[in-house]
Amino acid sequence: MLIFTMVDKWKRVGVRTRMKEIRSYLAISASWGPAADVYEDDKEIRIVVDIAGVDLDQMEIRADGEVIQIAGTRKSPAPSRLLRIHQMEIEHGAFNTRIRLPGWVVFEEKEYYYMNGFLTIVLPKRARDEVVHIPIQSERKVVR
Repeated sequence: MLIFTMVDKWKRVGVRTRMKEIRSYLAISASWGPAADVYEDDKEIRIVVDIAGVDLDQMEIRADGEVIQIAGTRKSPAPSRLLRIHQMEIEHGAFNTRIRLPGWVVFEEKEYYYMNGFLTIVLPKRARDEVVHIPIQSERKVVR
């Protein structure tokens, strides 16, 4: 219904107004999720995310338990002055993806790098039965 209303409206307005409406419609569309692969071996979990064209300062990575969330924004590669769009397949705008990790990892020892449009995150694995020892001191100290 929305598409038909927009097309009907576009018949009555000029190209410049149509482009503004297309851009505003695309800007409020739902965010997209970049493609991601997750690999595992006996020592680490490796996540590879396809984020070509994203400025790294426009991206945020969060780790929450067994989930990594990658969010950010990719600017539109379209030139600012156009008359027509013949094909539009490159996702742009806000993106968000959540990746459930297949095992327990040590987030503090993460390694990541960005090369050729791919963000790679390497997380060392931790055994499920690994116990973390917390030293106890004889003096009472308040930790703030």
